[in-house]
Amino acid sequence: MKKWTAAALAALTALTLTGCSFQDVMLYLYGGDSFVTSAEPDYTTCDGDNGVTVVYDQNQWEQPVMAQDDTLSLTTGNQLSYTVVLLQTTDTYTDFLAQSGQELEETTGTVRYDIGFTVPDAAVSAVRYDCGSYQTIFAQIDYDCGETIYVTAAARTQDYEPIIALLQNVWPTGHAPENARTADKTTKAVTEDDVNGGRSKSLA
Repeated sequence: MKKWTAAALAALTALTLTGCSFQDVMLYLYGGDSFVTSAEPDYTTCDGDNGVTVVYDQNQWEQPVMAQDDTLSLTTGNQLSYTVVLLQTTDTYTDFLAQSGQELEETTGTVRYDIGFTVPDAAVSAVRYDCGSYQTIFAQIDYDCGETIYVTAAARTQDYEPIIALLQNVWPTGHAPENARTADKTTKAVTEDDVNGGRSKSLA
């Protein structure tokens, strides 16, 4: 629990500490406040070393990495609208949503909202915290196969629909639902040792 919470709060803190820079101003004036490179989706499958599989649009999301040994991380955006999604399976929680929310409320002022969305072959419990300049989503996804994936997503934007869409294409490795989105290419999640200058090396 400690390692997972530290990673989540570090991501949230990084969002709050990002000040207005020259790059922010230029992006505001000339656009480009998104990672999206093409309007045509280009889906790729990633099997994380932690037992989480995700199909993501690589025009929208950067290649996933193993942020920690047990945590698959995806990011998108830039200083103007930045989103990070952490997917983890190994820790056991008494109440993931309550524990995560309590620790968040102890560090910053928030407003909590219950949110509902569906994931194939799974039951979802989720909450969203509006933190002013950013927001975070905690979700526990209990799959019919008996596996559980814990989600922490932080976004410096009010648009959290891309997070929901991503989570609808996440499942425990080897337990893809019948209607799972498929992709032509498969990308293996890289570790921190494979990251060169902040950019991930594809192992496809």
